[in-house]
Amino acid sequence: MLSWLWSTLIYLILLPALVLFGVRVLIKKRRGKLDLTNEVDIQGKTVIVTGASDGVGKATAEEFALRGARVIMACRNLQKAEKCVQEIRQRTSNGELIVMELDLSKLSSVRKFASEFLLKYGGASNPAGLSILVNNAGIFNPYGVRKVTEDGFEETFGVNHLAHFLLTNLLLPEIEKAGSTTSNPGRIVTLSSLAHASGQLNFDDLMFHKTPFVDFRLFSKFYANSKLANNLFNLELAKRLRAKKVNVNSYALCPGTVVTNILTEFRNEMPRDLYWLVFHVVGLLFITLSGKTAKEGAETTMYCSLSKYLTHHSGEMYRNCEFWDYSKRPKLSEEDAARLWEISEKLVKLK
Repeated sequence: MLSWLWSTLIYLILLPALVLFGVRVLIKKRRGKLDLTNEVDIQGKTVIVTGASDGVGKATAEEFALRGARVIMACRNLQKAEKCVQEIRQRTSNGELIVMELDLSKLSSVRKFASEFLLKYGGASNPAGLSILVNNAGIFNPYGVRKVTEDGFEETFGVNHLAHFLLTNLLLPEIEKAGSTTSNPGRIVTLSSLAHASGQLNFDDLMFHKTPFVDFRLFSKFYANSKLANNLFNLELAKRLRAKKVNVNSYALCPGTVVTNILTEFRNEMPRDLYWLVFHVVGLLFITLSGKTAKEGAETTMYCSLSKYLTHHSGEMYRNCEFWDYSKRPKLSEEDAARLWEISEKLVKLK
């Protein structure tokens, strides 16, 4: 009887656990690593991180602070952001951590943030300009749920793409000022996702005002479309920066499978059977095999923000601290990128 129990334990529990552990080790070994010895000096430079009060954004803000940067934490919830500062200060006293209010669901808030930033930390008061803008914040609305911002945009598209599109354009003169030398360009880093591969933009109805809406069963169609928009924005932004001959680079990245509130906050709105399947079966397997901590998820952001290897690259995509080549992901359309830019300009009233 005891022998049977041991056999059952080995075959049903210990053996699968060892296999999963081995696969996880192999996956981690294949990831690129952040090279701390090959980073540009960010000491005393100004950096903005949107959504810096939680998850990857919080870890990113802490990494910049550790390197001595002045970090503007652009957050919607100021109380949560201040608590985040206190937690980071328990681990490091390096750098500056400055909380500023930014609600990406309101274009008026984006304009107000940009105006206040320029008044306090831009212009003649900061000749060095804005060295790095990290468009990190994002939302992931529940499966099958369509919400609208106060500006009338589908919420996920409005927050994840349009707000960051406007913010980047409003701050671009300061970023251009920071890119004083070819060896240390200003950088714009936008967090995307593998989910962009499922995106498909209908340029005649980006907000789904007229199109019958049928959502995906895992990634929300809204989320996938917003992440595709992030990548197209990165592609066209880099093209325009090259045409202007300014010393600013743009990068997009996938942070990997990171367990953050972007996934857990909407569990009560997801159908119970679907939530159980996604989070307790598929999610658990993904997290076990390739899941990352927030700090690990921030590594590619830091790679794009600081690596000297990327000084002369722009408009590309990255994951696991490595170039994400076209053979491993869908190639983006330059025509779609240009069209999205023109539409976005009109929607946010830049033109």
